Amino acid sequence: MAPSAPDPDADALEALRRPLAGRRLLSWGLLLLLLAGFALVPLLLSQKAAKAQAAARPEPPDRPLGAEDVRAFRTALAWDRVWDAGPLDSAHAALSLDCRACHAEPFVRVRDEDCTACHRTVAAHGGASPPIAGEAAPRCASCHREHHGPMGLQVQNLAHAGGSCIDCHGDLAARRPELGLLDASDFAAAHPEFAVRLDDGSGVLVKRRLGEGAVSEPTGLKFPHDVHLAASGIGGPDGRERLDCGSCHRLRPDALGFEPVRFASDCQACHALHLEGTFARRSVPHGPLDEALSMIREFYGFAASLPGGLDAHAAGGGAVQRPGGSAPRPRQEDALALARQEAIDLVERRGCAVCHEVTRVAETGRPGTPAADQPEWRIAAVPLPHPWMPGARFSHAAHTQMACVDCHAAESSKAASEVLMPGIAGCRDCHAGARAAPGMVRSDCGLCHDYHPAHAALQASERLFGRVREEPLP
Repeated sequence: MAPSAPDPDADALEALRRPLAGRRLLSWGLLLLLLAGFALVPLLLSQKAAKAQAAARPEPPDRPLGAEDVRAFRTALAWDRVWDAGPLDSAHAALSLDCRACHAEPFVRVRDEDCTACHRTVAAHGGASPPIAGEAAPRCASCHREHHGPMGLQVQNLAHAGGSCIDCHGDLAARRPELGLLDASDFAAAHPEFAVRLDDGSGVLVKRRLGEGAVSEPTGLKFPHDVHLAASGIGGPDGRERLDCGSCHRLRPDALGFEPVRFASDCQACHALHLEGTFARRSVPHGPLDEALSMIREFYGFAASLPGGLDAHAAGGGAVQRPGGSAPRPRQEDALALARQEAIDLVERRGCAVCHEVTRVAETGRPGTPAADQPEWRIAAVPLPHPWMPGARFSHAAHTQMACVDCHAAESSKAASEVLMPGIAGCRDCHAGARAAPGMVRSDCGLCHDYHPAHAALQASERLFGRVREEPLP
């Protein structure tokens, strides 16, 4: 029987079935190659980043080994740094070992609710969520990006605004006319006149635009700035003295606002509520009128009850003088009449009426108090202090090279009701827009505005007043 011819297909199939020579060695070689690749690539990338960082911050070559060298050495050895998201901001350092505090769901980017779980008091832009009905609100992480080092968030927050603001506010008036807001795209070229919030006299804040005629706010006070800032000075307890704005207005520690003006620390030195005549230098308290009247009544009644009556116990040993007059009144039975006259003189001539709007009414004093048989007056209420521009951030500490009157026309102000806030034209003398200009301060949106409006000034005004009437502005 003749042998059959060789089948090439069968030979090829048989060759495939035979074990590949050295395949174990080849497998190990491929494995080692993959491991080397995953180890070397991050190492090379980290070394490249270290060189770029060193080039950005060159140091003298003859310096001793320092902290920068140690950090660069550690960076070179941290071959897995490319897989590390990076260090957290110092504010979040306590969460460094708890990834789930922010990344609640694996392989899902950080959600807003993960941020607000801790940041509960941060209000959404516009005071609502979503910020404007029908508008998509950006994610918290769109602006606040973590894992950029201990100062990463702080650096971002200093320059968070710019083109992103203009994307919405550049055509907001046409796109959302019901909001009553004007377009703003550049401080120097396209920004509306400033608007202020004022108390309308009923405890409701309303908005008014500066530059549209005189802007005033009822205060119930008679305070002429021009008199107190006169170049010739004003009469004080030690003679004439020249005052300036800092005599009464003191910056808060944050330099963003001023401490409230208080009678005891700012007014009493010149406007002490002394009794007149031989009881001079005895003062009544500044505050509710019935307390002042009760003190006057009690004082004269007490002096009259002492041995010798009013005449013997007058300060300085002299006879009691009728307030505003010179006729002696030594009789004890005149104590009530003297207290009544003292109250009228103090309220209507020397004291309250000097600074406050005072009206005498037909009723007598508050029932149940020592002043129940005294005359009664109505003193106009002084509105609660509140910020005029709660949506703006202005640092007086950054403007110490300027005088107060450069921006606030206090030297010519004759009424306390005048709102002495500067308009935008005064700010444009020094502030350019988003683009730098020679001799000007580059000013983007973030220089004066916060994205989240619930800062201390706005919260305080709304907490005090409770209501803010939003009116369309011209």
